Amino acid sequence: MRCIFCKQISDLSKSVQHIIPESLGNKDLILSYGTVCDSCNQYFAIKIEKPMLEMNYFQNVRFRNQIKSKKGRNITYKTLFPHKDGGWFDMYIQDDSLAFSGDDSKIINLIKEKKVNKMMFEVVDQPVYPNINVSRFLAKTAIEAFAIKFEDDRKLLNEMIDMPQLDPLREFARYGKGKFWNYHQRRIYSEETRFEDPLHHPEPYEVLHELDFLILKPGIYYFVLVIMGIEYVINCGASELDLYKHWLLKNDDISPIRRFSERIINKK
Repeated sequence: MRCIFCKQISDLSKSVQHIIPESLGNKDLILSYGTVCDSCNQYFAIKIEKPMLEMNYFQNVRFRNQIKSKKGRNITYKTLFPHKDGGWFDMYIQDDSLAFSGDDSKIINLIKEKKVNKMMFEVVDQPVYPNINVSRFLAKTAIEAFAIKFEDDRKLLNEMIDMPQLDPLREFARYGKGKFWNYHQRRIYSEETRFEDPLHHPEPYEVLHELDFLILKPGIYYFVLVIMGIEYVINCGASELDLYKHWLLKNDDISPIRRFSERIINKK
């Protein structure tokens, strides 16, 4: 077996690669041992995913949606208590209740004494765009999405690894080679959106992430990823988005992820 990024033998690798980080709620999209070698896996975790997850938006959305860290820890976020003795405190949500980290006795006493009865924290709707870590994360995830399609066929997986058309995207993801790789970002549904599928899901359900490929011409693949209602699109062969933008105009701005879906959007 060879790693899909560095192409080195990876038979002895002991880690599995989460296509989307566990810290964004992914428990299912996982590549088998050796598909990504230990070295590449560790690199992506430390150099790409960690700084991306530390971005203000991802901290904010994980806090709001109570998505815990990989180690099961609650995500804290700075909260302002408007009072002359108040200030900014680290707050987190536990069992649907608000809690404070550290020794926050001052604000706790103010609340008990009813001297403060409101708090403020920002709601960040989208990541700052453009961002190099998001771009490289999308490049990484696109390569892994190809791999998950071919995992059961070693011959096809090796052909994918050796495809020269994917090398620029692969090297941008793994080594930061080349110029910034453009991507498209927009919100297509809110975090509160719930979907209905009476045949498979009797109750409205939440979608944390979705992914697919949009093929516009032979050999031209756009990778589409939706996380918490935000759609990210990257061209797998070149840093251009013109064909995708043209496709959006022709299709009334519908998301490629949603174009064949019969699910009904159901707002809380």
